[in-house]
Amino acid sequence: MSALKIKVCGITDMNQAIALEAMGVDFIGFIFYASSKRYVFNKLNFADLKNFNSPHTRKVGVFVNEPVESLVQIVINAGLDMIQLHGDEEAEYYTQLREKLLEASLEQVDLIKVYRVGDKMPHLEPFDNSADFYLFDTDSKLYGGTGAHFNWELLKGNTIGKAYFLSGGIGPNDLGGIEVMKQTKAGKDLFALDINSQFEIAPGIKNLEKIKSFIDALV
Repeated sequence: MSALKIKVCGITDMNQAIALEAMGVDFIGFIFYASSKRYVFNKLNFADLKNFNSPHTRKVGVFVNEPVESLVQIVINAGLDMIQLHGDEEAEYYTQLREKLLEASLEQVDLIKVYRVGDKMPHLEPFDNSADFYLFDTDSKLYGGTGAHFNWELLKGNTIGKAYFLSGGIGPNDLGGIEVMKQTKAGKDLFALDINSQFEIAPGIKNLEKIKSFIDALV
């Protein structure tokens, strides 16, 4: 198994979630954004999510501009371990969310700040104290899910200063590029790979063998 952790996002089938857990996948992402082709509630319900428990695979809820109180209730109902904020949430939103999580005795839930990368490196400073992890994805009007790369060169020369997930159209052809990234300044904080559309048979349905081959090929 690679030293890099693996997140598989956009899961809509609990049998696949169970298979990915058995494969040793570290994070499984469920999308709580109704405009997504991989919207979790098109196929699953709260009971399905709550009943999926694992000692080593963490459940990540992906949200876009969700009202804080609604989001916290979803975390409770689904038993989520992490929150990935993929919208236009400002630092103040994170402060409010932390407070509500604390009130609900959910202070152990980690927050992932998503940066949608276009043609320049985003400013990280405003969220230094807000998020537990960063995630870099390809910019789009649809808040991700493009299946396309952003320019990794924008990251490579930067000190990120926080563990981060690398996302955006990652597929089997990226093994060499991932090794190069690991050797850069930004590579020192590269924590996990976030894979999705390049490993799908259809939106929300993964090619499990392709995922296993990719994980096995990582060094």
